[in-house]
Amino acid sequence: METVRIPDSEKQALMALIPADATQRVAIGTLGPKGTSSEHIARLMLHSVGDPESCRIVLKDTFEQCMDALVDAQIELALVPHAYSHINAFYMHPELEPISVFYGSTPEYGLAARADFPFHEELLSTETVATHPAPIPMLQHHFDHPVKLATVSSTSQAADHVASGRYNIALTNEQAVEEYNLKFVYRFSRIPMTWTVFSRRKDLNDRGSA
Repeated sequence: METVRIPDSEKQALMALIPADATQRVAIGTLGPKGTSSEHIARLMLHSVGDPESCRIVLKDTFEQCMDALVDAQIELALVPHAYSHINAFYMHPELEPISVFYGSTPEYGLAARADFPFHEELLSTETVATHPAPIPMLQHHFDHPVKLATVSSTSQAADHVASGRYNIALTNEQAVEEYNLKFVYRFSRIPMTWTVFSRRKDLNDRGSA
């Protein structure tokens, strides 16, 4: 079951920055391309807060690009999972501030391959698995032997590399499996996770409009 839990106080903070009667859509940046867990949670968050049409989701290749776009006022908000290993860069940036923290479980994760690829578990001793760095520990809990890995910028990119034939197996999520017409060959689970929405510091915004 898809779950996003946003406390009322956090929801009010978001609604203050995503007014339903805004004259232009608020841009919220997160990790792309289409099919990432971050995009999935961004959509669920917007539905939970109110009118999703009042926002547009901007997908970036990296979270670093999200941070740069937020600092440069190209987007108004950035959604970042706490599993992102360098989220501290957002918290420490003098021009940014967290405005909401909430819980959101990802789509189901697992190993995926092209529909015509004859997968069997013994192949994990020879095949390279494309994956984002964050979910790699899942492999250690499901297999008792090391797996050769190629790290990429997102779970969606991992699925894309399998769809294009660059690799045969990806550690990815259900959204990306559907987006790139793959099939799960080994299912793991959803990842229960917390997320932060960042904005530019309000005093900087006020100073810029004075």
